[in-house]
Amino acid sequence: MNKTTFFFIVLLLFVNCSQKNDVLSKENKRIYEFSWCSYNEGHNAQDLNNELISYLGFVRNLKDKHGLFKETRYLNPTFTQDKYDFSWLDIFENELEKKAFYQFAENSEIYKNWNSSKEEVITCDPKLQTFYETELAEKYKFSDGDLIYVGFCKLKEGFETSYVIPNLKQNPLYFEKPYNEAILIPSFNKIDFDFLIYLETAFVLNNFNLLMSSEISNECEVYEKFSGNSLSFDTYIID
Repeated sequence: MNKTTFFFIVLLLFVNCSQKNDVLSKENKRIYEFSWCSYNEGHNAQDLNNELISYLGFVRNLKDKHGLFKETRYLNPTFTQDKYDFSWLDIFENELEKKAFYQFAENSEIYKNWNSSKEEVITCDPKLQTFYETELAEKYKFSDGDLIYVGFCKLKEGFETSYVIPNLKQNPLYFEKPYNEAILIPSFNKIDFDFLIYLETAFVLNNFNLLMSSEISNECEVYEKFSGNSLSFDTYIID
């Protein structure tokens, strides 16, 4: 083997490893933080909406004065669910902005008052589920009332996340349809899946099998309780 050929092989291996590491890196990735909530007895969505005024004032102040931007979404399940009424989803631009948000919140009387009034209306699981994003495609302007579909994958033996995700990025599903699409990698332990596929769209897709559409159904374990390992939510933007 001559020196030129050897150098080319080493370079190819380096690029391949760098791409895999980039897929799994948390640095400068958007953070998705899910909180699963239920309404307390005698309360409903209108009661929560009434309490949002102080929360929105706090968030807008952070954006106007400190340039800190955060999306908040209310995910209403389209399927029968007994364990919770909705999911509260906060999306941060990166880990630094997430930390900054909570530092401001810790020292804000407005935020503390919001938390206190919120707890009278809803009860949320204190164990937040936090993910970081690996973007696939983003070419759709998400609107209030649109749908979010979530597919979850526990990889079968012999498959690795660093192998499956680069292949997902080549799937024509993400380039031919008006979707926003991301892979969400969990940053917490004790889970029964390796990653989520997160899809935003205006389309109502009945019995949508997100894993099959993404051409990775052969790589993932089957969850008998959920058709196609997928869930769907009517979604409302809190802004």
